[in-house]
Amino acid sequence: MRAAARVVWAGVAVLALGTAGYVVIEHVSVFDALYMTVITISTIGFSEVFPLSVAGRAFTMVLAFSGVGIMLYAVSTVAAIVVETDLRKILGLRREHRVIKRMTGHIVVCGAGRMGRGVVEILRHREVGMVVVERDPECCRGLEGESIPVVQGDATQSDVLLEAGIDRAVTMISSLAEDAHNVYAVLLARQLNPAITIIARAVEEGAEERLRLAGANTVMNPYRIGSMRIAYTALKPTVIDFLDASLPGTDQELELAEVPVRDGAELVGKSLAGAQVRTRFGVIVVALRRGGTSLFNPSPNSQIEAGDVLVALGPVQAIEGLEGACE
Repeated sequence: MRAAARVVWAGVAVLALGTAGYVVIEHVSVFDALYMTVITISTIGFSEVFPLSVAGRAFTMVLAFSGVGIMLYAVSTVAAIVVETDLRKILGLRREHRVIKRMTGHIVVCGAGRMGRGVVEILRHREVGMVVVERDPECCRGLEGESIPVVQGDATQSDVLLEAGIDRAVTMISSLAEDAHNVYAVLLARQLNPAITIIARAVEEGAEERLRLAGANTVMNPYRIGSMRIAYTALKPTVIDFLDASLPGTDQELELAEVPVRDGAELVGKSLAGAQVRTRFGVIVVALRRGGTSLFNPSPNSQIEAGDVLVALGPVQAIEGLEGACE
């Protein structure tokens, strides 16, 4: 930007000096002097606008040489800026494409509108690998500026989803503006990756069933959830405050997390009481999921097996300690 400013000011200075010189030497109008300056420094070669004296011709020669130098400087500077900008853009896109091609087990977020953007912010806060698919160029530039992998395109096109690594992703979140687009995106994702977990947003009433039939594992209606939240805040404010504390972005270090138990982890084969989960880690196991079955409020004698998922509530650092024991 500084180089471009220098070019502009140098050009203005040459035009001003040339115009003033002809006005003073040849006593002509400002317009004629400006026109003579322009055709001289641009080396167009038109005939003289007015008869030149010896002093005027000498001034014209000096102006021509300095003008050519300014023109060459301007052209070379502008060309360098354009080439550098394009090169940075090309290298940035190539680097981003390489990053996306190496990603696996990530989340594909389709749509970065108001809701999609909120999802992206939470995933970035949790440092979760993700790729955003968005049509709006301005929105894509904003995401690129924040170093968020993004694919510009239509999420209802298979080549766009494949570019985002849908075949290697573990989850897709479809948050497009229209239900029809969400249905088609879900159908494509299910076809391209049968094992993927799909979470879809329903915009209108009645769209939930269509999205489930298309292949979505979970369908959420934000308006319904919002109305329920408002109602329960009025009816059970303490419960809502407690739930809020387990969400990111609050000032309390409390988290409700899913902790998978890996094969060979030190807790495998122990009961919740025997592993001393509550006293050792300072967390509460509110549910235990095994296969497709979830056991809420499991008893202290419940055995922990490889492949189980512990739904635990506690401080962030305590959750991290439990995760370490389950790996």
